[in-house]
Amino acid sequence: MLSDNKRLMFSIIIPAYNYADVLDRSIRSVLNQTGDDFEILVIDDGSTDNTPKIMRGYQKEFPEKIKYFIQENQGPAAARNKGVELSFGNYLFFLDADDEMAPDLLSQLRKKISGKPSVDVIFGDHISIDHNGNSTYSTTEILPKTREECFKAYIFKKLHLSHCAKIVNRRVFGKISYPEKLRISEDIPFMAKLLATCECILVGIPMAIVHKHQNSLRHNTDYAKEFGETVADYVFSSKTVPSWALKYEQRFRARRCLSIFRTLCLAGQKKESLHFYKKALVLSPFLIFRFSYTRKAIKIWLNG
Repeated sequence: MLSDNKRLMFSIIIPAYNYADVLDRSIRSVLNQTGDDFEILVIDDGSTDNTPKIMRGYQKEFPEKIKYFIQENQGPAAARNKGVELSFGNYLFFLDADDEMAPDLLSQLRKKISGKPSVDVIFGDHISIDHNGNSTYSTTEILPKTREECFKAYIFKKLHLSHCAKIVNRRVFGKISYPEKLRISEDIPFMAKLLATCECILVGIPMAIVHKHQNSLRHNTDYAKEFGETVADYVFSSKTVPSWALKYEQRFRARRCLSIFRTLCLAGQKKESLHFYKKALVLSPFLIFRFSYTRKAIKIWLNG
């Protein structure tokens, strides 16, 4: 292991909040990688389960490889930013506590990074495993040619890149960080700004194994109502995105309202959901031609 005063190649940052039952799987997927040029940082976001006990065991077994920090509960964005601050790697990989790093990833990334000093972000593929154990390989074949095309394709869901399947050069965090006030969808502004402002490439290798679960924070209706539309404020912050991005703001806000409408409908909060459907149409009237949403809204309205 390299000493702390030298820059490592990789830092793997794992935000953890009450995932003691699967944290071992995540950590072991990194420990199984080859090489001695990486570190693991687990940022405990105020867990109330057995996470501290598990991590004490890991620190005892791997005192130079694994670092563990505890903070009051502030959300995944704050935990990731803290990991950046405390890490030493030239390249940062953000691994959720319930996911896994793909086998042999670091070995492959060493080859991909070599000779590409100007590249800020490397995106890759990922494998999704649903709650029934079914797996799906997800890949993106090409990136659009310009940063504007990449940004636009991503925010309107025509470019399917996964937040978990990327590695980021440390220098990026001199201008971009995770929005700590967001408790949901905090990855969307971060990813959008990467594509709008950084040199990005795509490689056809699996980077992560993502375990989907039904009680995902993304489907929490309270967070959806409080933060769902606020995501747009952070995507289009004029301080960190080019001026050309601003013309997409109203359309994106409309899509966010439509997303909240769908989330509330699925949760059975149908009457409340209509507020967000109406707001979406005000922002972008052409959304009325999204017939699956329109039919659902009409049905709710007719049923009173």
